[in-house]
Amino acid sequence: MINFNQIQNLSEIHNEYECFFIDLWGVIHNGVNLFENVLDTLTNLKNEKKSIFFLTNAPRRSSVIKKQLLEFGLSNKLFDDVISSGEITWQKLKGKKDLRCFLIGPPRDYHLVEGLNVEVVKNPKFVDLIINTGPWGDKDSLENYKPILEELVNYNPLMICSNPDKTVIRGDKFMICAGLLAEYYQKIGGNVAYYGKPYSEIYDFAYSIMKKKNEKILVIGDSLDNDIKGANLQNLDSLLITSGIHREVNNDSGIDKDKLNDLIKKKTINPSFFMRDLIF
Repeated sequence: MINFNQIQNLSEIHNEYECFFIDLWGVIHNGVNLFENVLDTLTNLKNEKKSIFFLTNAPRRSSVIKKQLLEFGLSNKLFDDVISSGEITWQKLKGKKDLRCFLIGPPRDYHLVEGLNVEVVKNPKFVDLIINTGPWGDKDSLENYKPILEELVNYNPLMICSNPDKTVIRGDKFMICAGLLAEYYQKIGGNVAYYGKPYSEIYDFAYSIMKKKNEKILVIGDSLDNDIKGANLQNLDSLLITSGIHREVNNDSGIDKDKLNDLIKKKTINPSFFMRDLIF
């Protein structure tokens, strides 16, 4: 067995850390509702004077996500800030000028170009940059995007993938994400820049806004490929929540450790701890 530790409650280890980088989708909410025990967990951490930053691969600006969390019933008093891959995308493009941009994504994500000096175009022949925020919903598929991706690649624009996730769970349904489209674009010869976990920019941004620069950090997430790999690359301890996109390792009595061990060995990505749901 690989050396990682199961915990039943976050309170078993929380005193070892001063700051928590917590994923949103799959840990805090499912895109529709907050998970049970989330408010209690965050309240307990804040009562212990812990720093809490939500690091998310959502392709939306941080201010938009904060409003969504408030609608879910999560007060901004329970966290320090939200740092999203969408925010990193916007910040990276802020100083660019006269770019002709092709958008791949639903209208709810179009705010990502507001305030930027870019021209949104629809003709693939006149594109300097693709901003890929991902598919429209849980019934969408990669097949729907192959024709436009195969046309765009002929003109060699850089794609910015503002959500490296390949899949996410909304409610109880899996849906594909921008990372899957970006993977295909690369496969057919396109160039892609990824913003979000597990890449370094989102962590660098988090470090830059932390009030205390030397706090010991625990990363909490449900994705080995993004949350836990990002923690590994940053040399940070991590806690894998198994009720998210890797829920296949769970069973009626808890977690199938053999299945989890096989998954971790296959991916060679190692969490420090694991638990089924985020409970204080």
